[in-house]
Amino acid sequence: MASASTSLLSSRRRRLVVPLITCPSCNVKTIVRCTAKTDANRGRIFYTCPDHEKDGSGCNFWYWEEGYINYLKRNGFIVGQDGTYGKTAQNVDLDEDAFVRQDEIEKKLIAVVSIGREILLAVKGMLVLGLFGVVILVQKYAVIGFTKSESKRIGCGYVN
Repeated sequence: MASASTSLLSSRRRRLVVPLITCPSCNVKTIVRCTAKTDANRGRIFYTCPDHEKDGSGCNFWYWEEGYINYLKRNGFIVGQDGTYGKTAQNVDLDEDAFVRQDEIEKKLIAVVSIGREILLAVKGMLVLGLFGVVILVQKYAVIGFTKSESKRIGCGYVN
């Protein structure tokens, strides 16, 4: 039983500790780990070149987590069942707590952005209403000023 829990822990850890290699497609940047945000794949992990674009432009290196791990094994970056590293790779030791913290931060940022958008809409509304009020006041005082000057010019008495 102890070995089963140890192997589960080691397989979970091996899944989370993945070397981030220099992109083999463009040989410029280091691969990044991302979390999918689409409804169909929300929370699913993928690895991609930072220059990859959804529309197909830019670098074409992109794999779901399982595919990326298989790519690393096929190309000698991960050797053996224990997850030891073969070729030179940037070993980023990530633990599950770091991913949980990152996901919590992302959720908080999403909430802050949505609140910021609501505040921005409210401020825009206030500015539009304020501008509309200023235009009305300017027109009102322009008419009053015109009425005073016209009444003096034609000799009529003007009462406030």
